[in-house]
Amino acid sequence: MKQHAIQSYNNPNVSGPVASQKSVPLSKVVYPQDKICRLTRLVDWSFLDQEFGFLFKSENAPSSRLIFGLLYLQSIENISFEEVMTQWVKTPEWQYFCGQEHLTDVFPLHQASLSIWSRVVGAQGRGAMVTALVSLRKNDNLH
Repeated sequence: MKQHAIQSYNNPNVSGPVASQKSVPLSKVVYPQDKICRLTRLVDWSFLDQEFGFLFKSENAPSSRLIFGLLYLQSIENISFEEVMTQWVKTPEWQYFCGQEHLTDVFPLHQASLSIWSRVVGAQGRGAMVTALVSLRKNDNLH
């Protein structure tokens, strides 16, 4: 495991060096007030899964949360798919945002997959991503 990937937040609840543990829960590594961690709570993930979950039903498909999470991050940072993969591996908050439970240093998709999934989701899926943020804001007082 890459040491720099776990240095963003020192949680006093984690005993011993985090890198020596085999399966590190992201909840023990991420800083809850990080902007990406806060954004996790502002996205209506269930809405996205209801609208587009059918695309992710095959046995080999990634989770809708992973794909939509990666697409949000790519859009927010305005970076290439390749840069998303690099940053995801280095940033526990990004992994947490995408619904992962344990820290990893391996990107969970093939190099070309994110580009392909972006086309599958298409403009309609990107519109739903905006709605997933807006509808949650309307229903909850999260300002």
